[in-house]
Amino acid sequence: MISYKKGELMKKYIGIFIVVFVGYMIGNSIYIQINKDPTPGKAKRFPCQAKTTTFEKGYSPAEIKIAQELLTQGGVSFKSSVEKSVYESSKLFDHIKLADMDKVMQKALDSYVTVSKYKDGKNPLKVSYYIYENDIKDPGKKTKKSKLYAGYVVLQIKNNKNRVIYKVQIDFMDFQGSDISSKIECSIKSFMTYNK
Repeated sequence: MISYKKGELMKKYIGIFIVVFVGYMIGNSIYIQINKDPTPGKAKRFPCQAKTTTFEKGYSPAEIKIAQELLTQGGVSFKSSVEKSVYESSKLFDHIKLADMDKVMQKALDSYVTVSKYKDGKNPLKVSYYIYENDIKDPGKKTKKSKLYAGYVVLQIKNNKNRVIYKVQIDFMDFQGSDISSKIECSIKSFMTYNK
């Protein structure tokens, strides 16, 4: 019959504990790696975000809540711009006009207004968006994946100190821009449903 001294028995239990603990840590690490999102910040909260690559980031939950409330009260104004391709001649803006996209943006914003409190033109909420045309011939774009999308829409919401409190970027796929309107609408929906 084998008899263990107290010290040897304690060492045996500590050894078993260490083996089990190390096994758990390795297994947990593998599980996290398998299940983690390969692209941090990638949004898939609803179908219009999941159809193409979408990134979103909120920087101040409290200020975002205030901004969402201001939008429902009609206290919003926006600026827009475009970024045309440089290395390849721009073609996207032969098919779409920024003025037409601004109408889409205004309609998307108006669809969330429930009461108009800001009729004097002093709108405290500042929104900006731009349409980026993917420059396929850019020498920095070396992968096939970087040449698959036609461009993206970026929406930024700023506080009264002109600091970005929310930002979303949504790819569009049609090189003639037929899906840009839906991406603009999706960007506003993304902002108005953001809750973190």
